[in-house]
Amino acid sequence: MSLEGSYSNLDRKVHNLETSLRHALSEVRDHDSKLSEVEDAVGQLEDIPRRVDSLEYDLREAKEETERVDSDLGDRISEVDGSVDRLATRVAALERYLRQAEGAVVVDLDEDRAGELHALAVTVNKGLDARVGLLPDYERSRLKLSGAHLKQALEERRQHRAAVLRAVAVLATTQAGAPERKTAEPAFKESAPKAQAVHSRIGPLTTSAEQDREKLEADNTLRAKKAKVIDAGQRANTRLRLRLRSRLSDAVSGADLLPVWFVTALGPMAPSRNANDWMDAATDVLAYRVTYRITDPVVALGTPPDGQRAPRRTAWHQELTRELRRWG
Repeated sequence: MSLEGSYSNLDRKVHNLETSLRHALSEVRDHDSKLSEVEDAVGQLEDIPRRVDSLEYDLREAKEETERVDSDLGDRISEVDGSVDRLATRVAALERYLRQAEGAVVVDLDEDRAGELHALAVTVNKGLDARVGLLPDYERSRLKLSGAHLKQALEERRQHRAAVLRAVAVLATTQAGAPERKTAEPAFKESAPKAQAVHSRIGPLTTSAEQDREKLEADNTLRAKKAKVIDAGQRANTRLRLRLRSRLSDAVSGADLLPVWFVTALGPMAPSRNANDWMDAATDVLAYRVTYRITDPVVALGTPPDGQRAPRRTAWHQELTRELRRWG
């Protein structure tokens, strides 16, 4: 080998060594960078216990502050409750003083001249009595559905049978392999069992529809007989409630004192919110007193009725008792 060739090989080897060295240096730098990242991560991990201790300390402080706030709030609520009780006592005393003062006028919400309001209430109760034995609206709707189900089943059977007849006509008038038979055969196989299945339901549906129709006719007959009494009861209820609500509006907006039973059950005036609901409740209570001639001066609903002897009155009494808890 010539001297020039030896130099050329030496240059290549040197170049290769330089390239390998550059790669090695680059890998060393990469390792140094990763090592630095690991050292940073280790530093952060070492800092975690200190952070945990700090968080635990902050948590203890927050808990202690919450307990102090709860204690202060409880004390303030107790103070407010006591103030409210004292204020209520003073208001009650003032009200008693006003009721005993010369010239004080207490509205007689139970006033019923010539028994007109009670007569309306009696008519209302007669209408309610007449509704006993009548089917409720939801039951009438259910009974009407059986007829609709029968009509739907008959229509389904008609459609399936028509499809079967069309398929049979094609199958009876065409030769094997005819194009028309390719659709007629599957149509027959699909419609025939469906028609049979619907047909098997027709009998029970017919029986059910006939029974329900008889129940509806009987209810219609009973409603026709009682219609006059029921309508009179509904009209009387409208008149009664309008008169009672008008009386309450005048009493609440007037300057005279309200009865003790009213203030005890509903407060001295309508609340700023839900005033209409409050008026409805007050009207219901007054209607109850008029209906059953309650004259108790303190207890709005009087003595609870006997549930066995007067189930409707008992149910109304319980409903009003629940309603009064909202306002009392």
